[in-house]
This record gives sequence, structure tokens and C-alpha cells, in this order.
Amino acid sequence: MKHKKGLAATLALCVSLTAGGASVFAFSDIKDEGQKTVVDTLKSKGIVNGVTADLFRPDVALSEPQGIQLIVKAFGLQNAYAEASAQNKISPDTWYADAVQAATQNGLSIPVEVNPQGKMTREQFVILLHEGINTTGNYPVIMKYNEVKDEKKLSKDAMSAVQNLLNMNIIELDKDGNFRPDQSLTRMEAASMIFNALEFVDQHSDDGSTEPAPTNPGEGQQAIVPAVTISKVDDKTSKVTLTAEMPHPGYGLKIDEVKLEKDKHAIVKYSIVQPDPDKMYPMVITKVTAEAEIPTGYTAEAQPSGK
Repeated sequence: MKHKKGLAATLALCVSLTAGGASVFAFSDIKDEGQKTVVDTLKSKGIVNGVTADLFRPDVALSEPQGIQLIVKAFGLQNAYAEASAQNKISPDTWYADAVQAATQNGLSIPVEVNPQGKMTREQFVILLHEGINTTGNYPVIMKYNEVKDEKKLSKDAMSAVQNLLNMNIIELDKDGNFRPDQSLTRMEAASMIFNALEFVDQHSDDGSTEPAPTNPGEGQQAIVPAVTISKVDDKTSKVTLTAEMPHPGYGLKIDEVKLEKDKHAIVKYSIVQPDPDKMYPMVITKVTAEAEIPTGYTAEAQPSGK
């Protein structure tokens, strides 16, 4: 995982604490300088701790309760109610009860039963991480589709989280292009993702870019122009197909009219079908098509309706 420069105030604090000697937060089992920066920064903010005063155990698998507590601390999620929610079968006496309550109240996808001995998978963590980021505001995200070699192993919620977090430069795929969603997450991997997520939030909060990026094709951005292809059906009829990429599967494409010109040229009028505002869609680039018939021998041109 790459660790970019950011979180200026906290990093400045770490620098002042390490000047002239070893960091007061340093753990003896973390040798990599980049990892030291990550862990020292998060420890200075009270987000992570070592398993002992001297050891962080970066390669140990993160448990489900530890993962939830890490997200809650990172994004400052609060437990507003004293009584435990009926949604979670967790004793209020457990050390992670408050974290589970806070996460649940803030809309995170917490399971009804949290296994205290269960290892948190990479898929579980990125879903919670993505939801945690969303509790802090709306941020501009490039709508780019990233090829994930093992995407068939991902659930729909996980696929949306992975795509967005990749575009935010918060997570990375391995050298083979896999995400490995079913594998357990190490303490160091979790810390790196949290560090990058807080850096992303910090950068966009600093420059005031907290408004969501325009995602309505044709509104607030350059209108989407579909690709046009023609295939012959028979001697009299051909099929014209419009194809476009949309920000998510809620959008569609519709052909409103086909105007046949005298020079064997067809003008295909189209419009963008807007998503249902009452539904939530995974933010994954989606290919949509619309088809119509024209006489064989005609060329075709796509134009937005109203022009």
C-alpha cells in the first residue's frame, strides 16, 4: 500500500516527536519507514494501539470487533443512545459493545451477531470503511471502472466499495490485479487503509471540496455521447445500436425518434433515463444500450433529444 503525504498537522506532530531520536510511539516489530509513519500517526490520534507497549503485531489478523472499533475511532462515530439496539445480539458488558452500537446507529452494515474470535475479511472491512467515509460528507470521485481479476468473489456492496476506494486511491489491488475479498485482513493492512482514508477526507475537507461530484449525465458535466453501430438484419432492415457508459446501473438510454434524411442519413434522437431517486445504486461504471431499426443502406448519427 502506498502512503501519500497528508494529514499535515498530525504528521508535523509526529516529526516533532521523532526529531533527534526514535519516535516515542515506535514499535520494535515495525521496520518499514512508511509503515512506521502510518502507525505513529494513527497512534498519536488515539485510533490504534499496540498489543503491548513495544509490539504492534502488524501481521496478525484483525478480529471482527477490532475492525469495527477501528472504523468507529477513525471517523469519530458516536453512540447516541445508552440502550443497546435490538438489531445486535451483543451483551452490553462486552468491550466492543459501544463501538458496535455507534457503528449501527451511524448506518454501518454491522451483522446481527459479531463473532469476537472471528477474523475480519478484506471484503467486510472495505464495506465498513466506505460507509465510514460516507458519514463524514460527500466527496468527488472519478467514475472510472477498475478491472478486478477476482471480482466474481465480491458481493454487490463490496464491488461498489472496492471500485470507489480504488478511485479514491485508498486501497490497491495486489500485483496480480486481485483484491482477495475472502482473505483475513492484517492489522497493518487495516491501518494503511484507515490512514489513506483519513488523508483523503483531510485533503478534501481542506480545499472545501465536500460537495458530491456531478453524476447526472448531461447536467453539470459534458453530456455523454453514445457510440453508434449498425448491423444488417436483412436486405430491407438494419439495426442501429447506441452504447454509452453511465456512472451506475440506475441510468439508462432511450431512443426517442429516428429521422430519415433524404441523403440516406438517419438522425437518432436519444435521451438519458434518470435513476429512481428513492433507490440506492452501486457506484460502478455500467454500459447501457438502446436499439432501433433503420432502412438498410442508411448511415446513422446520434443526437440528444431537444437539439
